[in-house]
Amino acid sequence: MRQISMQVFALAAFIGFAAMSPVHAEIDPAGAVKTDTCASNPELLGVSRVVEVDTSGGPTIGGDQKNAMHLLNDGEVVLTFDDGPSKASTKAILKALADQCTKATFFMVGQMALADPGMVKEVAAGGNTIGTHTWSHKNLRFAQGDTLNQQIESAISMVSKANGAPISPLFRFPYLSSNRKDDAYLKSRNIGAVWVDVDSKDYLTRDPEVVKKRILAQLAKEKKGIILMHDIHAWTAKMLPDLLAELHEKGFKVVHMVAKEPVATIASYDAAADKAMAAKIAARTANPMAPRSLVWSMTPEPSKHRSWKRARKVQAKAESAEKTRKTDKPKSENFPWQFNFFN
Repeated sequence: MRQISMQVFALAAFIGFAAMSPVHAEIDPAGAVKTDTCASNPELLGVSRVVEVDTSGGPTIGGDQKNAMHLLNDGEVVLTFDDGPSKASTKAILKALADQCTKATFFMVGQMALADPGMVKEVAAGGNTIGTHTWSHKNLRFAQGDTLNQQIESAISMVSKANGAPISPLFRFPYLSSNRKDDAYLKSRNIGAVWVDVDSKDYLTRDPEVVKKRILAQLAKEKKGIILMHDIHAWTAKMLPDLLAELHEKGFKVVHMVAKEPVATIASYDAAADKAMAAKIAARTANPMAPRSLVWSMTPEPSKHRSWKRARKVQAKAESAEKTRKTDKPKSENFPWQFNFFN
């Protein structure tokens, strides 16, 4: 079955927003978890408070970025997961969260949402926050021309389409890598960039215990933080129940981050998302055995690269090579529903 593609029309000019100080407000956590029978169970981790973030002006949230908004007090964490959804791992992660009556923020990749829109809905049904993480996990530091807005907007429209409801104007840069142009674009769209205080680096090992110990060691030093994990890794899903139990045992509290207003989508990208979803449904009807998930190797094999710095150098080299060759793209015969927003 041949690959289906379409031309995305040029975007209408965005209205500039005056610079303003981003604000956030605390809201009653019971409002977010009131349907959970476990909400008042002291034996479970739960949600200690919910922070509503005003993303007007595109604030920078967390991490060590300049002028970042910091939401947490000592002893508090925000749980975040990137790169999904991926059915088996995401389901297991949702169960671990539900078992502890707690919530997380999921930064989803557009292609992954197209592959399994049902999982997008399941994440939302669990009361979790949904943000985006580009269309194809591209390193935006090296993005040129229209690639930047295509990567961001295609993901927003597709994840929103998959969810069947508006999502949050929260975004995480793949590889935690950006430049001034990227930052300015998010600000123009009133999208908050969420950074990281505690990095699980769960892509560097397949050992759940190593991942858990790395997170806890950083928390022991930092005392608080936005935690980065990935819901495409089976070992991360396996690790999570023990991590949540230890967070509770050590007295850490979970803060659930929500947005004041949903993200606004752009009509041309919404139309592309509609056609992509229709093409995918048609392809799956024709071939029910077609793969449902699209998972790629985002970093080199851990055994070949001993440090994050080395891995990032190799990744940068791979991103550069991507401009001149297309051999790393999924073949249409393997992913007949794969939709190209950019041709």
